[in-house]
Amino acid sequence: MLYYFLPAIILLGIITSYGDIKYGKIRNKWVVFALIYAIVAYTTLITYYYFRGGLNSHYLIELVTNICFAVTVGFGMWYFCLWTAGDGKLFIAYSALIPLSMYKYGYQEWIPSITLLINIFILGLIFILGLIIYKSRLKEFKKISLSFVRNFFDPKRLLNSIIYLFAIFWIVGILLSFIGMNQNYILKMFLTILVFYGIKKKLGEKSFYLMLIIVCLRLAIDKSVYSLIFLKNFLILIFVWRLIKSFIRKSASGLGRELFSKEISIKDLKPGMPLSESIEKKEKMNEKELNALKKQEDIKIIKTNGIYYIKKPKSGFEFNSFIDEESEGITKEQINILKKIGIKNIRVAQTIPFAPFMFLGVILTLITKGNILILIKNLF
Repeated sequence: MLYYFLPAIILLGIITSYGDIKYGKIRNKWVVFALIYAIVAYTTLITYYYFRGGLNSHYLIELVTNICFAVTVGFGMWYFCLWTAGDGKLFIAYSALIPLSMYKYGYQEWIPSITLLINIFILGLIFILGLIIYKSRLKEFKKISLSFVRNFFDPKRLLNSIIYLFAIFWIVGILLSFIGMNQNYILKMFLTILVFYGIKKKLGEKSFYLMLIIVCLRLAIDKSVYSLIFLKNFLILIFVWRLIKSFIRKSASGLGRELFSKEISIKDLKPGMPLSESIEKKEKMNEKELNALKKQEDIKIIKTNGIYYIKKPKSGFEFNSFIDEESEGITKEQINILKKIGIKNIRVAQTIPFAPFMFLGVILTLITKGNILILIKNLF
């Protein structure tokens, strides 16, 4: 079936990659074209096999669930500012164009396009790390290594991770069990991350108390937690989670911020520019908190009309930004707010076109017929 969709995949990949690199945009008309092409192609094939008596109803159902998953991922990752709206739409288009039969290695029933998502981010991560290594110096590596170790073993953050994971991973597992997908570990981890993002974004620090209630509820209901098997699996889960958070929060993200961002005057800030710093608003702050913040090199405090505004490096795991910038960059109204606060300078991130990584991720998926990590594992 690939031959029916390959022309549209290649055309979509080349055009959107070129547009994203040159103009920083993924035009809707190409995404719409790809979706229409997929609908027409599948309708033709379904009609043909229906009249020949060889229609696979399970394939049709899985095709629908896969598209629903792609829409959820595309919208969810845009909502949590993990990629732009154009990137989300492009992922949906590719998910519609790739036949399910191409996901051989690491096939995830009902949501096979999660394999495509993994391959895309593996390529993106390799590219970013390669750039960081190329641009950085040895002393900077020593600095981020120490920062990584400190953050990884930070007692407060470690306890926070244990409580959130213990609660959210359980709830996600219960929800997936209703549709028979509780054993899908990759999906559970992915949904746990999204739920974590959503709760933190909506409730902020108050979400911690909600998690404590769920933890107590689980300890009373779920008897499986009182076993060595659970302890082993949960320790692995905590290790992976802390590894990701420590890596993003202070180590590679800190070095990447220095290498892929620059400080500009607030008067030179334009709509659409992505910020590399966030602004936290605090109406009250005691002297102890104030002195602790002042000791940190990468934090600046601005006091306006008795209110404290804390300018600090942006982190993918913090959701208390006063500006609440969207994935498409800062708006004119938000720029005016920054000016009123009294901020003189702010760091702006250098954007990297993501459409080419999506296209390469698609090509990689088609060539390897699935998850590249599982294919490599099988080879050895």
